[in-house]
Amino acid sequence: MDKIDDLLVEAMNAEANARAFYDDASNKAQSQAGKKLFKELADFEGRHYERVKNIIEMRSKGNALEKTSGPVLMSDVKSEIEGEVEPNKDEIVDVLNIAIAAEKDAQAKYREIADMIEDDDGKSIFNDLAEEEYKHQRILEDQFYHMSNKGIIIWE
Repeated sequence: MDKIDDLLVEAMNAEANARAFYDDASNKAQSQAGKKLFKELADFEGRHYERVKNIIEMRSKGNALEKTSGPVLMSDVKSEIEGEVEPNKDEIVDVLNIAIAAEKDAQAKYREIADMIEDDDGKSIFNDLAEEEYKHQRILEDQFYHMSNKGIIIWE
């Protein structure tokens, strides 16, 4: 196994852990908006896990990485006037802090892998994954702001 393979396995495991984390956060949220937000994030991390797993399988068979369709975008955040109060505010703020740090770490890992891969399709795959993690980070930061200041989650 080379360094890229090690990073891929680490990334795949991190995606599995992220999915479990968001599933747990969905259970902790008491508002329907909070449950939906974290469930959607869990689903995205599950898709990332499958994507990285497929890449590992392709590499182990000596196949070139193939560019797949572009990233799937998450729902847009509602206007704060439509937000839902989260009764479990303090715990959800803690969850959001941990999640933001994890999304930043995932971005860095995917960018590191992209920098190590020589073919353009491979670079593109991992840069796309890093960009998806950045979007998750921004969504979580927006939620953190609203939760910290107003105690609401603003999710469709």
